[in-house]
Amino acid sequence: MKTTKAKAIVSIAAAAAAMGIACVSVFSVMALDTNGVIDLNADLELEKPVSKVSLDKKKIVKRSGGQLKLNAKTNGKASSVVYYSTDSKVAKVSANGTVRFGKRGKAKIIAQCNGAKTFCDVTVKKPLSRQTVSGTVAHYSLNASTMRKAEKKIGCQIQHAYPSSTVMCSAYSFAYAYYQVTGDLKPAGYFWSSGGCTWRGGTYHRYSSPGEMLSAIKKQLDNGRACVGYLRTGSSPQHYVTFYGYNGSGKNLSDYKILDPWDGKITTAAGYGYSCVGYHVATVN
Repeated sequence: MKTTKAKAIVSIAAAAAAMGIACVSVFSVMALDTNGVIDLNADLELEKPVSKVSLDKKKIVKRSGGQLKLNAKTNGKASSVVYYSTDSKVAKVSANGTVRFGKRGKAKIIAQCNGAKTFCDVTVKKPLSRQTVSGTVAHYSLNASTMRKAEKKIGCQIQHAYPSSTVMCSAYSFAYAYYQVTGDLKPAGYFWSSGGCTWRGGTYHRYSSPGEMLSAIKKQLDNGRACVGYLRTGSSPQHYVTFYGYNGSGKNLSDYKILDPWDGKITTAAGYGYSCVGYHVATVN
């Protein structure tokens, strides 16, 4: 906001005052000192009109079903910014700039204020293919054939695919989860760095009880997101496995379908127990 030195036109003001006429300056405001006399040296803050609108994103590429918040800025005093879409079936925008991605296609989200406007290009891609798996959804089908293909790329611990370094079950599990979400086969080493998993695209959660953990995993699976959870086996006090589906209510550990990174086998979580309650979820933006 720039400050302008505004000088009141005394002759006009005095004449108007003598006639009992209220005077408004050409600057829309006059500054008076403590005695009610016009202050000729007053610095007046004049509101700068909006002449430019900008958005924090100029291009968005997303899959249908998601949403994202756009934020607008102006270079002056703005009462409000109005958002609208050139195709609301592709990208629908709310009054606060939240964009919801609909059908496949392209659209522009336009932000406008006082005649100034800008836009963001939006491309909506079709959702990843999904397959029903007994009460939940998974992106890619799993069977012995697909797992053999996955093992050739991802590997499993029993194969000792990385003999020169120790790649833990967590890295293999996350590679399996990443495949379920994206269909992209990455070797387990892709998720391993400096002695620990990098968890690319993943977020970690911890819960106070096994029930809370399973409820959270079920919710993620219902949204098509494979999870990596902590379990334990008879041979190991702590073991990571990939949760990719469930049967029934999903309230019991035995309801869940998992990929065991030890041998790359598709199995259920029956016979496993809890070691610590936490999981990672494979999410891809």
